[in-house]
Amino acid sequence: MADRSSPKKTRFAGKVWAVTLGCPKNRVDTEVMLGDLLSNGYAWTYEPEDADVVLVNTCGFLQSARQESLEVLGDIAALISPHAKLVAAGCMVQSFKQQIQDAVPRVDVFVGVNELLTLRQILEETPSNQLVASRPTAANPRLVTSLPPSAYLKVSDGCNRRCSFCIIPHIKGPQYSRPVDDVLNEASSLAMSGVRELVLVAQDLSRYGVDLAEKTTLFHLLDRMVKELPKIDWIRLMYLYPQDLDDRVLELMNHEGSTKLLKYLDIPVQHADDNVLKAMRRGTKAEDMLSTIERIRGKVPGAMLRTTYLVGHPGETDQAFDNLIAFAKTAKFDMAGVFVFSPEPGSHAASLPDQVPDDIKEQRLQRLEEVLSDIAATKRAAQISEIHQAVVEDLDFSRRTRHQAVGRFWFQAPEIDGSVIFKARNIEPGQMLDLRIVDIKDNDFIGEIVSR
Repeated sequence: MADRSSPKKTRFAGKVWAVTLGCPKNRVDTEVMLGDLLSNGYAWTYEPEDADVVLVNTCGFLQSARQESLEVLGDIAALISPHAKLVAAGCMVQSFKQQIQDAVPRVDVFVGVNELLTLRQILEETPSNQLVASRPTAANPRLVTSLPPSAYLKVSDGCNRRCSFCIIPHIKGPQYSRPVDDVLNEASSLAMSGVRELVLVAQDLSRYGVDLAEKTTLFHLLDRMVKELPKIDWIRLMYLYPQDLDDRVLELMNHEGSTKLLKYLDIPVQHADDNVLKAMRRGTKAEDMLSTIERIRGKVPGAMLRTTYLVGHPGETDQAFDNLIAFAKTAKFDMAGVFVFSPEPGSHAASLPDQVPDDIKEQRLQRLEEVLSDIAATKRAAQISEIHQAVVEDLDFSRRTRHQAVGRFWFQAPEIDGSVIFKARNIEPGQMLDLRIVDIKDNDFIGEIVSR
């Protein structure tokens, strides 16, 4: 785990180990906390049993995620030294702290989502009335933990939407966008440390900047990133809402001669029945979303689109689900994930009538996944013989694999869209190569290097 934060030399304050649960935005938060600790005398250890401070960054978005957080905390509590400080941080702490206290009384320190930089202060026994809970900026060091040469860049947090099924606004609060210059400063620092792919993440990336005094937009941020970050090869956009997608972003993505802003868009549509969309408070209709997809593919030829569907929302009738299936077959997203509705405490949808039985939810989940799997398989098969740029992530030069490398094509987001596997010699992680797709293995591609 390479420290790209250039930590200061200072006194030794103990060894720290950490685990992140949940989304990439949580990963960034963990990296900020680790950066603060490691630049102030703490040292990283690969063994939790050997740590003086054990950090678990929790997820509280769904009941299943909260249960996982409690299980991980419990397992680690039984494993670590009795003298170690066990820290619970993040989303579950923010809104479900009492559940953690009841289930895992061994936890010593609690750090909410807006208190990341208080962790070191608490460990140093700063009085609670003197804690300073500032928001992280580019000036705060990060310990980047993603595979080289990729790094997540969180440009905003919180959300102003009120989707019926989601409790993120309760956990994270209203949207807070980082100033453009601050984002660019961090991006430049990451580029100087060797990062070549920036994955922009936020709760609501489409609305980046609307809360800033200068009323900037995602387009303004991306326009500057494309122009001012010569060492960055790829900029990837995650979590874009369909109804707020700016044409200028699409035009920038398709600008002649520019490949920096990837033609990859993650657009969570959630559903496609108008009655369900209304109950979800999504502010759109199926016809509008199909028009948006058509607009993207028209303005950005070759665009790769990912989405997320949610089945089993209250009021989802058989006909509504059939409408969702029909939409999926028409939209033909390149990649898609499916989640089952969970009645989260505090969400509007938890109290709605016409809740869908769990067994029906699971049946619908399986049926939609089968449809999406067939669509994805057809699309992957059509890509055989195509040549695309890829990044090398890992090498295995053992006798068994005979110089096998693993990487990702430009249309594969880290950790969610699979990999490309190929034979290679004299290459290094982080290198960009042109690969021809020669076969498919499950969700991965088999590639071969095009003559260099």
